[in-house]
Amino acid sequence: MNLFIATLILAAVVVLGLLWRLLQLRRRQDTLRRIMDNADALERDLYACRERMQTMHRWVSTLPSTITTQALASLTLDPLVQKALRDLLQQRLWLRDHAESAPLAQLLRKRADLDRSRKSLAENMEKLEAAGEALAAASTETHPVSALIASAYGIGNTDSRTPTST
Repeated sequence: MNLFIATLILAAVVVLGLLWRLLQLRRRQDTLRRIMDNADALERDLYACRERMQTMHRWVSTLPSTITTQALASLTLDPLVQKALRDLLQQRLWLRDHAESAPLAQLLRKRADLDRSRKSLAENMEKLEAAGEALAAASTETHPVSALIASAYGIGNTDSRTPTST
């Protein structure tokens, strides 16, 4: 009887151990999937950001130079977007090479880093849109035709914004 109870206890411990390992593996796979989903979303957001900056740059370059010098300088952020895309590629390569052996805590930090990057990009895109709207309003007062040009570029109205956070 004691042997039977000992065998049952041992079997229960083994089953619990296997369940625990299965839960760990599932959590790891879920984390990896979320990291890749976040990386894909960040990449889309970066491309949208670059396109929006290029659109705003084209619009600002149609305005009189007396009000656009500083705006044009602030819209030359393409090297920063390119660097962010390169950094993202490095993250993906690291994941490819280390995802299976990296501790879960490190993977969770990577996921949190991507979340922070997306949030920061979304905040900066909101500032870019607000600056575009303010410039559109200011330029409309001195150059009424600029409102039509801004509208053609989708600037100055909130309907044309590309959402950067999901």
